[in-house]
Amino acid sequence: MKQIMFIIMASTLFSIFSANGQDSIANRGVAGYHVGVVQPIFAAHQGEIDYLTQSSFYAIGFPIGITFHTPGKLKFDLEFVPFVKPYLNSSRAYDVHLLFHPGVLIPLSKGFTFGVRFAFETGTGQFGFTPLLNKSFPTGKGHTFFIELVAPGRFGPAKNSGYTQIGGLHVGLGF
Repeated sequence: MKQIMFIIMASTLFSIFSANGQDSIANRGVAGYHVGVVQPIFAAHQGEIDYLTQSSFYAIGFPIGITFHTPGKLKFDLEFVPFVKPYLNSSRAYDVHLLFHPGVLIPLSKGFTFGVRFAFETGTGQFGFTPLLNKSFPTGKGHTFFIELVAPGRFGPAKNSGYTQIGGLHVGLGF
C-alpha cells in the first residue's frame, strides 16, 4: 500500500510540475506561507471512537507550510507538522513525531479552499491522506487568518492495524 501511495504522489507531482516543461517551481513562485495549530478532535478506529477529552488520545500539532503557484488554478502546498503527544498517567513524558504533508489546494469562491494532502508520519509509521476545507479571513497588511476542517485518514503502522478516520480543526495565519 505504501508503494501505491508513493506512485500516486509521484505521478501527481510530476503532472503538476511538468504541465509546461519550461517552468519550474522557482519560476512559478511562492504563493504564500502559513503557520498554525491543529487539534485532532476525534478518531474512529475498528468501531471505537476516541475524543479530545481522553488523555490517551490527546495530541497537538504545529503546522508550518509553503504554497507554490502552478500553471493552472491548483496550488501545490508543502506542510510539515511536528506533533506532541503528552502522557499524563505514565512514566513516559511525551512523544514527538513529524508529519510530512504535501498536497494540492483548489481555491474556491468567497475565501474557501478545498484540498487533499498525502500524509507520511515519521515516528508512528502511519501513512494516508488528509482532505480539508479551509475558510480564510483577510486581516489586512497581507495577512490572513484561516480556519480549516481536516479529516485525516490513516493506515498502519502494523499490517492488521486497519484504517483510522480522524476529525480535527486547524487554525492559523497565512502570509
